[in-house]
Amino acid sequence: MNRHSPKSSVMSDAIKQHTAECFSKAADNYGKYAKVQTKAAALLFTKLRLSNRYILDLGAGPLLHHDILAARAADVVHMDLSHAMLMQGPNTTGRVCADMDALPFQSETFDAVFSNFAIQWSQSPAQLFTELARVCKSGGQVVLSSVLTGSLNEIAVAWQANDCETHVNHFLTLSALIGYAAEAGFDIGSAKQIALVDEYPDAKAAIQSIKHIGANKLQGSREKKGLMGRKAYRKVLDGYPITDSCAPVTYQVALLELFKR
Repeated sequence: MNRHSPKSSVMSDAIKQHTAECFSKAADNYGKYAKVQTKAAALLFTKLRLSNRYILDLGAGPLLHHDILAARAADVVHMDLSHAMLMQGPNTTGRVCADMDALPFQSETFDAVFSNFAIQWSQSPAQLFTELARVCKSGGQVVLSSVLTGSLNEIAVAWQANDCETHVNHFLTLSALIGYAAEAGFDIGSAKQIALVDEYPDAKAAIQSIKHIGANKLQGSREKKGLMGRKAYRKVLDGYPITDSCAPVTYQVALLELFKR
């Protein structure tokens, strides 16, 4: 039975297109502002096996991790929804612009999948994990990080001071991700939730940091059109939680190591 109505499919396609556009606009500066993402990647590298034939870098962005991944595999395929992001990377082959919910690869292709700060943009997490299991070889390893519910709380608090809405994307819980992975046919090697914090000199810089990495209210945004007035924006900035003279941006992050049964 098809659980997805034509209307929901159209909405999903529109959101994916909007997501690609947002990340494409951020492509030039992504590496400069992806500080928390870099911290998460370093933790994933400690889990990734040292020797693989084929690795899929899922949600590769501007190929920030190409050199490390290439040292651990004979071939690396970098995949992202944003063509502009992929074109920012080093001069290498193996770039694929595609949707993570419908992986354009044959079954049992990859020995390992590496995915850092990407799968939270999936429009169908159950389908995504099913696809990951399909393209992995038996015993294949998946190491991934994902943004979880409770992230960007400081930004949510600041916006609520203006209009009682959070203006922050909705993310899954760690238990939900584990459930999807297990249903798809993965054994859970390890799963943990950690808080990663980035700091900025003021509230404006903290709020703009989300736009700089392309993650500004992507999923089903109900933002009112038009420019926000200065008075209202000032209220948002004044409502931002400041800690030790810094404006923190906190991400709740899942770190998962999975093995295909």
